[in-house]
Amino acid sequence: MRGNINKEGLITIFLFVTLLFSPFYYGCDKSGGINDIDNNDTTDIAEKSNLAKSKGNSIQIDPFALYSLGITPGQLIADLKKANIKYVHYFVVNYWNGGKNDDLFKKEYLDALEENGIGVWLMLLGNCFYGKTTFPKEWEMEFLTPYPEEISFYSFHNDEYVNWQVMRVKTILRNYNFVGIEFAESYFPEWRTIYTNGFYGDVSLYARRKFTRQYLGLVDEEPLSFDAIRNDPEIYKKWQDFRSDAVVNFNQKIKEAIKSINPKTLFASWGMGIRNGSLEEIREHFGLDMERIVKEVKPDIFYIQTAAQDWGDPGLEPDYLLAYSYIVDALKKAAPDVPLGIQTDIASLSFHDQSVEKRDGNWWTTFMNTSLSNGYYTNTAYEYSFYKQQGLWVE
Repeated sequence: MRGNINKEGLITIFLFVTLLFSPFYYGCDKSGGINDIDNNDTTDIAEKSNLAKSKGNSIQIDPFALYSLGITPGQLIADLKKANIKYVHYFVVNYWNGGKNDDLFKKEYLDALEENGIGVWLMLLGNCFYGKTTFPKEWEMEFLTPYPEEISFYSFHNDEYVNWQVMRVKTILRNYNFVGIEFAESYFPEWRTIYTNGFYGDVSLYARRKFTRQYLGLVDEEPLSFDAIRNDPEIYKKWQDFRSDAVVNFNQKIKEAIKSINPKTLFASWGMGIRNGSLEEIREHFGLDMERIVKEVKPDIFYIQTAAQDWGDPGLEPDYLLAYSYIVDALKKAAPDVPLGIQTDIASLSFHDQSVEKRDGNWWTTFMNTSLSNGYYTNTAYEYSFYKQQGLWVE
């Protein structure tokens, strides 16, 4: 998934994804591999709650990429069963207002998934769209250094943007019956970029004016510059509160919208995991106060997304998620009843750099089994189509 590795890496990945979607020896520790964990539930799928349908292994699927490969519904189902996939995340990265769209959600694929007891979540992006939109300029995020590609970023500080997403979710649920809805990348970019390439936001006039008035009480004053905010420790601390409050509010509003239409539809919040990081740093750089989100929002599931700094490591071991224990321990302490999920990227790095060792089926299987044997309720991976194009799947 998207992330900040370096400027050159971003340009390569963004160019490919934007073009593709514009119409829009690792062994398992346990014998038997993929079927060792959570493969004995014979409950009729119709009798399961949506939360029960969302337990175990899952994978992200970009529908446009899926259709472009010519994979039939039957072939998709066979692949998913082979990998012991319990449900999928349909991942929509382009602009879509939530209306009925048979080109985006083809009936024959949805029917095949339902007939085979494989649940479908809808995954959207919280902070951006790939490609251009016609949203007001005032909704946009502003960065210290402009992003290099045609990705449209929007700010959680803007109430009108948040309200548009709320109405979008309600429209979606009037047209589709998904197991759950989630907004990945609901954060402010980006990890430590304030010190490096400047892909840090939101520093727009709108955001700084709102902060100056509401968090500093300076109603009649000109908005502070970001330099003034950053260079005053007390003000910068309040700025971090301002950012994390906005992300918590976005999650809360989306959950409320979902439950107002269909209380049985699940809502998942997304956070971020990074090795050798800390909760404080994640909060500072992403605006993600993950403890507050699980405690105050109480999502049905909370996913820890693997940061680009980790999935972009060519030597990444499949048990790297154990290094996220500092996050897991804190979240379980804050909200022990919120199930946790973990997301990895099995395809992007080797897709764009063929010299990199591929994360093959054994790697992925080890990741999945490690997650479930270490207390995660579920796991997911990016992305089905990129993986298949590299000739990869579980054996």
